[in-house]
Amino acid sequence: MTRSDPDWRFLREGMLLPALCLLAGAALWGTTTIYRTRLDNTLEVERQELASIEQERRELISRREARAQFSAIYRQLIGNGIVGPDQRLQWVQALRNSAATLGLPYLRYTTGPQEVFSAPYLVAGISAPVFDSPMELQLGLVHEADLLRLLDKLGEAPGLFHVRSCNIERLERNAPPESDQANLSGSCELAWFSIPSGTSLAAVNHGE
Repeated sequence: MTRSDPDWRFLREGMLLPALCLLAGAALWGTTTIYRTRLDNTLEVERQELASIEQERRELISRREARAQFSAIYRQLIGNGIVGPDQRLQWVQALRNSAATLGLPYLRYTTGPQEVFSAPYLVAGISAPVFDSPMELQLGLVHEADLLRLLDKLGEAPGLFHVRSCNIERLERNAPPESDQANLSGSCELAWFSIPSGTSLAAVNHGE
């Protein structure tokens, strides 16, 4: 009894169809995988583009909200004489008029050159640049309230000022105080603020 040899031709013919199916399946799987990968990449790109568009939309909304919020403030600053060049001539005139109205015995003043005002809350590149013009006052006062009245009247002048320091001293006199003479001497250091026109506030007001 002898062992029969395998019929290779029969095996080849029998395995041909499964092999072709396997090859076709592998090709289909590879094609599907590549196509899916391309779709995923395209989807990711579109998601990034959508996120970028959404970010631009939010920034646009934010700028419009800032414009609506600060345009009224900007117009008010212009009306109050804070935006634009310093108006020291008007400040001096307001100072003289106030002293005359209050009947101050004497008034002397000096002004200094405009300086850049710096503060922690002013962020470079975001906040509008602010300048201040120093002013020193030497006053003759009948009584202490004259100084407060003077500062209150200066608040009606165009612009915005800050009182850096004030000092009042009683004059050495042998006679009793008089209503038309200087009984006290006062000194004050003021800083008048201004914002140049065409700065970031203007961009908020006019930009998109």
